Amino acid sequence: MKILLFGSTGSIGRTSLEVIKRDRDLKVLGLCTYRNTNLLLKQIKEFMPKYICVIDKKEGLDFKKYIPKNCKFFYGESGLEEFCTLKSDISIMGISGISCLKPLIKNIPYTRRVALANKESIVIAGDFVFKEALKYNTEIIPVDSEINALFQLLKKFNCNDFNRIYITASGGALFDYKISDLKNVTLKKVLSHPTWNMGKRITIDSSTLVNKAFEVIEAHYYFNIPFEKIDIVIHRESKIHALLELKDNTIFACVYDNNMSIPIGFSIYYPKLFLSKNRIDFKNKFYFSFQPLDRKTFPLFYLILDAKKRDDNSLVLLNAWDEIAIDYFLNKKINFLGIYRALNYIFKNYPKGKIEKLEDIFYWDNWARVKAKEYLERLC
Repeated sequence: MKILLFGSTGSIGRTSLEVIKRDRDLKVLGLCTYRNTNLLLKQIKEFMPKYICVIDKKEGLDFKKYIPKNCKFFYGESGLEEFCTLKSDISIMGISGISCLKPLIKNIPYTRRVALANKESIVIAGDFVFKEALKYNTEIIPVDSEINALFQLLKKFNCNDFNRIYITASGGALFDYKISDLKNVTLKKVLSHPTWNMGKRITIDSSTLVNKAFEVIEAHYYFNIPFEKIDIVIHRESKIHALLELKDNTIFACVYDNNMSIPIGFSIYYPKLFLSKNRIDFKNKFYFSFQPLDRKTFPLFYLILDAKKRDDNSLVLLNAWDEIAIDYFLNKKINFLGIYRALNYIFKNYPKGKIEKLEDIFYWDNWARVKAKEYLERLC
């Protein structure tokens, strides 16, 4: 089975390679990174792909001399476009943010299955992505642990007639904080997620619950579930990833260890089972806790869902402002509450526009990034 891996040096990419190397029948056809060529070189030596791509043009030019003679090398945006047209059995999309959308759309006609770890592509362009997948008969299987768990539950029960689904949320590193306490919270604290080891943006989004609002929208697109049938429940232990409530009020849960190798493995092997090394150990005492979501504690969760209801360009703008605000926070230019201020500001002051084609998404995304930086510079 030939696998094309986008974002090979990121968190999803590294974990995917750990899964792949357990099975001789899985072959890495190509590796793609933005600019982490030091790690990429190690991956090339271990997995010996036929194709390599470095998206950053300058980094790619510098890295060219290290490419083995039997490998074809692509670099820059034009190189990424070519890399996307390589035929594979599975493409694992581990690129973060809106940057994933173009390669995803470009790659869909050339692969049988996309294992999609990216939320933003579905959140802001779900209609376009699934239309393209349907056109080329390409499977899209979610890698996101909660959406993957829902996929498993809905396939197991093979039912469309249920009361509701529940997506679990850990609450992130700041769950016990009040909004008024967040002004001086440190970057180190925000990134110290209690149960997951993830990329920086999604770790920060898990503290604001922006990521969980994205997952509600993902569930809507992946499974065509009405929003009124999707609920969020706080589950601090991150062992139960989703729950399905049937018409008779019985609830079934998808439970597995908080390790991304499990949904990644499922996405590769489905409909066969993936044998995980991680098991829930019932020989030791442990507890599963649940709490309702507090609107006052997580206002950005509701703001994102309100944007979805508007059915305009607001979700594209909010996603871009969230990315830029998090970048400013990571670089210690604004405090944590600056993220809240930025998203609330653009939500109240944006120029409304319709999203009728993919080009509209990229236009408003570029516009939003310029405006976000102008606003955040005033906060610095």
